[in-house]
Amino acid sequence: MQKLAPLSAGLVLALAAGLCAQSTPKPAAHSTDPIVIAAGPEHIRASQFQALIDSAPPQNRAAMSANKRAVADELGKMLALVDAARQRGLDQQPAFKAQMMLARDNALAKAMVDKLQTEAKPTAAQEQAYYTAHASEFQQTKLRHILITDTETPGAGSKLTPAQALAKAQKIDAQLKAGADFATLAKQNSDDPGSKVKGGELGEISPGQTVPEFETAVKKLAVGAISDPIHTRFGYHIVQVESRSTQPFAQAQPEIEQNLSTQNVENAIDSIAAKAHVIISNSYFGPAKPAPAKPGTPHQ
Repeated sequence: MQKLAPLSAGLVLALAAGLCAQSTPKPAAHSTDPIVIAAGPEHIRASQFQALIDSAPPQNRAAMSANKRAVADELGKMLALVDAARQRGLDQQPAFKAQMMLARDNALAKAMVDKLQTEAKPTAAQEQAYYTAHASEFQQTKLRHILITDTETPGAGSKLTPAQALAKAQKIDAQLKAGADFATLAKQNSDDPGSKVKGGELGEISPGQTVPEFETAVKKLAVGAISDPIHTRFGYHIVQVESRSTQPFAQAQPEIEQNLSTQNVENAIDSIAAKAHVIISNSYFGPAKPAPAKPGTPHQ
């Protein structure tokens, strides 16, 4: 039988960490949930072993199901270590008890979050309403650019000073506005290797995908217009907007669903915490810092 790789063995032990926290009496022979792995008084029942398989990440579950004996071998070693640790009293150390408490509480909190996620999915009507109310967030702008880097552009290796780069960008800009072919000048001059070979084409850009100063300048450009040189940390850009369109709802829907679901879960957690009246000692931890503002839209 194929042996699990070391990484998979580590995964097995991590998933099984809570299975043997308590010992239970050995079941009768006719039990429908027999002990299937044991080391001293420590043991794992069939239902616990199956729970371990079921709780594994999807990408590991099939391999663990196909290699149950190898998984059991790793668990047997774990049980032997657990038995030895108990004999030495390691389970009574304060640090261990704190770790167990945190592991238990973290697992229970995760189970609650998983439950909230199943309840947080927005309706189709809510998704459509958001799309309609925030249409500008799903605007797509097809554009092309020519980039001129300078000595202050990280990793560019340019020998042009910022002033020299600006002068070069202004010269190219003037040529374009006089009717020169954009694709030809991009291939000859652009320092953006990804778009240079395509005549400067960047494809369709959505809000939030570019640095703020670039996005702000592009928003002001009419379709077909050539921008003045735009300065960002990447250098100087000369941009032409080729078209504008709105991303269809079918394409935007997965992002809308994900972000509305996340927002719903966060709101539910905040509500639970508020009702629980969480108290944190300022004298021990210091005063609370202002919470950062939450994004208002999926694209921010």
